[in-house]
Amino acid sequence: MIKTFFTTVILAVLSICTFITNAQAIVTGLSTEELTKSSHAVITGTVEDVQSYWSNDRKTIFTSATIKLTEIIRGNIIQNTITVEYEGGEVEGIGLKISDMATLNKGEKILLFLKTAKSKRTEQKENVFRIVGRAQGKYFIDKNGIAKKSGFTTINRKEVIDNNIPIETLIDRIKGVK
Repeated sequence: MIKTFFTTVILAVLSICTFITNAQAIVTGLSTEELTKSSHAVITGTVEDVQSYWSNDRKTIFTSATIKLTEIIRGNIIQNTITVEYEGGEVEGIGLKISDMATLNKGEKILLFLKTAKSKRTEQKENVFRIVGRAQGKYFIDKNGIAKKSGFTTINRKEVIDNNIPIETLIDRIKGVK
């Protein structure tokens, strides 16, 4: 009886573990032109601070990142720092990961395609930004000046996705969008 119980428990745990994977979202690829045209602003900068918090109903975790701007490629931003919010993060040892959501990490140099939005924090009065195209709207800029994307897989149009590209070339393409 006890042996049967333990065998059942072990089989149940193994079955559950079989279905747990680290998945990436499969999305329709957006070109640099499509991302640019859908954005209120395109910037480069450095992530200065990242803080996660519960939504007011404690059902969702959001993250707020402070970005120190290096360059405003498109758009009218007058401040030196901006706030970018997105769904996901970790609070009180509980984490929420959205498979195709770009995450921002303190110290990262980035290029972002952004739209203005209302903050999910009730105490936040000014507008914040959201990343256009989720993971597609974020480039990490490595120490060699190469802009890289990750966090999603495209189902089509892979040839239109700029990735592993010198940041200067990417910025020129963005500035060339009419």
